[in-house]
Amino acid sequence: MQRLDRILAVIDPTVDVQVGAAKAARLARLSGAALELFACDFDPALTGQPFFDTDELRRLREEFIAERATQLEDLADELRAGGLDVTTHVHWDNPLHEGILRRVAEFEPDLMVKDTHYHSFLRRALFTNTDWNLVRRCPVPLLLSRTADWSAQPRILAALDPGHHGDKPAALDHDILDAAQFLARQLDGTVAAVHAFFPAALLAATTGFAGVPLAQELSVADLLESERTRVAAATREITQAHGLGEKSVRVLQGSAAEVLPRVATEDHVDLVVMGAVSRSRLREVFIGSTAERVLDRLPCDVLVIRSADYREKLPF
Repeated sequence: MQRLDRILAVIDPTVDVQVGAAKAARLARLSGAALELFACDFDPALTGQPFFDTDELRRLREEFIAERATQLEDLADELRAGGLDVTTHVHWDNPLHEGILRRVAEFEPDLMVKDTHYHSFLRRALFTNTDWNLVRRCPVPLLLSRTADWSAQPRILAALDPGHHGDKPAALDHDILDAAQFLARQLDGTVAAVHAFFPAALLAATTGFAGVPLAQELSVADLLESERTRVAAATREITQAHGLGEKSVRVLQGSAAEVLPRVATEDHVDLVVMGAVSRSRLREVFIGSTAERVLDRLPCDVLVIRSADYREKLPF
């Protein structure tokens, strides 16, 4: 992400405070991007069946959509009064995430912003939650907003993986830093980077698990230090290419699900930028991505970045 021309803000018409829309408007104002307020809604009581889809049901659906459109226009008028270029769009669709993805394909935004809340593991595993489906399938940068507002000079944390675990392409770390630094410039914020390394394979090797021969000459401490040195060098190579100083970069031992929430809390981070890769649906159910495992534990917003060569076909 190196520019913003169009921002899509997904609106939940059932809530009074649209935190994500406010952040989208802030970015649109600073970048000069066009902003669309989009609502995808569905009421099963108004669907009917093929032999019962009466004129009355169609009229009620039209009234329902018109009411949502009025809500969006009221919000848009407030933003237009501040000089923003704002359009609105309402779509009737189910499941909601597919309707949102259809609008992404039509509008082709550079960024999508959506409010999010806590979601249980069961809801994620059963593919019943809109947010998790978007994390897995949205082809554009996805900003999930969960805090009231960013600070005046937001602290942005780039979560890197120079080892490219979980099939992550090498370019993804550079995409993450590009996005973090672009947003920092727009918002007058600061960027730091962290890599959480969890040397499970090394530990298995020293204890004889996973069919790996026991390491006879090196202790666990030696192996961990060797791995720490290696990943620190790889992380430094990436961050130096983006002009990030050593004081802004950390390599910490532990899983991303443990390290990232701790660092975000201790450093009062406003936004974590992290990458996601596409997996088969079966692997997603039982494994999930790092972004998914981390998201509910973070105390701040998350920007999920896909690699530049991500071209998953949308389901329509």
